[in-house]
Amino acid sequence: MSKSRVIPDGFRKDLKPFFNQHVLTIPAAERQPSPFLVMNKETVVKCNTVEELLEYSDDVEVLQTWPGKKRSDVFYFKVGDLNKHLEKGGK
Repeated sequence: MSKSRVIPDGFRKDLKPFFNQHVLTIPAAERQPSPFLVMNKETVVKCNTVEELLEYSDDVEVLQTWPGKKRSDVFYFKVGDLNKHLEKGGK
């Protein structure tokens, strides 16, 4: 298991609505409106699609912004969180 490089305090973690209403509303191969920032080993990598993101291992940390009308929120999750959500049928 990799050591966390992100201090998750201050980031949103209510993932079910984030995944259902933002991430998964866009087909997996299409670009997201804001990229995923992936903490892969010692580097930060930009992923533009869910398809690219799911190529990483479950313990890889991810940040993404959910743009809103009045503000944007930054969400913290691991690839495994998205995989578990998808295994449950995306619900």
